[in-house]
Amino acid sequence: MAEPNPNPKKRPGVRVDSVDPESPAARGGIAPGDRVLSVSGKPISDLLDLFFLTGKSRFSLEWLSSRGEVKTRNFRLDSESLGIYPEPVRVRNCRNRCIFCFVHQLPKGLRKPLYVKDEDIRLSFLHGQYVTMTDVTPEEMSRILNYRLSPLYVSIHTTDAPLRRKMLGNPHAHDIVSVLKQLVRRGITIHGQIVVCPGINDGPVLEKTLTDLMAFRPGLSTIAVVPVGLTSHRERLPKLRTVNAEEACQTIALVDRFRRESGENDGEPFVMSADEYYLLAGKAVPGRGIYGGFAQIENGVGLLRRFLDESSALFRRKRLVGDSRGGVVVTGVSPFPFVSAFLDRYSVVTGAKFETVAVPNRLMGPSVTVTGLVSGGDIVHALQGKKIGRLFVPSVMLRDAGDLFLDGMTPATLSRKVGADVVLFDPTPADFHESVISGNSPSFR
Repeated sequence: MAEPNPNPKKRPGVRVDSVDPESPAARGGIAPGDRVLSVSGKPISDLLDLFFLTGKSRFSLEWLSSRGEVKTRNFRLDSESLGIYPEPVRVRNCRNRCIFCFVHQLPKGLRKPLYVKDEDIRLSFLHGQYVTMTDVTPEEMSRILNYRLSPLYVSIHTTDAPLRRKMLGNPHAHDIVSVLKQLVRRGITIHGQIVVCPGINDGPVLEKTLTDLMAFRPGLSTIAVVPVGLTSHRERLPKLRTVNAEEACQTIALVDRFRRESGENDGEPFVMSADEYYLLAGKAVPGRGIYGGFAQIENGVGLLRRFLDESSALFRRKRLVGDSRGGVVVTGVSPFPFVSAFLDRYSVVTGAKFETVAVPNRLMGPSVTVTGLVSGGDIVHALQGKKIGRLFVPSVMLRDAGDLFLDGMTPATLSRKVGADVVLFDPTPADFHESVISGNSPSFR
């Protein structure tokens, strides 16, 4: 997990958080709290330096012990790893002021980490977080190329350089076409993202952007086209509006045309529309064939198709025995029809009665309909007056290792407020079934 960097002053090297007890590092005398200073004479500044420079079979390590002693040791590794787990990445903050930035639209009073904006190539490589590459320095570009940080996840939005700078609120942002050209030429694989704002970068602008980006195939592996998400907290922010049904249909048609024309690369389609477009357009979710290996699923591309396919697979089991106690399952507004249809059939097949409740988002506003942004307070409000035996909550509603909802409420507090046991599950049909019958899922009362 990354953490914000509140202090620009940084001690040399990388602090060791933990060490595998039987690892070469432990046998060499490295302990939690020590700071690794250099590898084979090369100073290190973060976990990337540590991991890449210790990736060889032989190297020397210099570290500062927690007692203030500088130590050195030669290491020779065969198949085992060094065994050091370093401190979390201290995030490089984003200097953009994107007209659609979701952080700027958050209500006041939430937990401080939610207001941190990151623009860190290390998190892009390690965790698939999207970066704009607007202020990438020559030193950072050198690290990307030397360490071959691939794949990277890049927010593109448009290839029109002046328009992109306006959308990002950064008049000095690098030309994304030049950045992509440099990365792709050196063998870095890119997954791209285009957040579409109606009347700004949709229609002909989107068409030109996709045309320009075709030139970067196959290095630019996939692109997700995503509609802008807007909350009700946009005071003093640029005026934007949500995508309407007609615009959703037009975007789907445009993306489908480019997907057909570009073909596939290693089984991956070039460009795909986010699931939300199909919901806005009132269209059926496409078959799995257009999603390839679901490379953009974290961007909301293919989640519904995977849910439908996994539902079908679950119901093909010869025996599907449920728990007669049943319960209530909460979900966001947009996936409600799919979750409800699954649970209706699940109830019939297993004989256990489950009710689905769509939770309107009062914290963010009614246009925010995804499950992952539902707060604990929203759930409490939606369940007022309901008699609940067990409450099943998708784990995507929680943050910080599954401890807290967006508004800081804990599952235990939710349990007390609704008067029911709270059971957490990963939002897949199979994991829901396991949470029902096994009793091994996290539960609170």
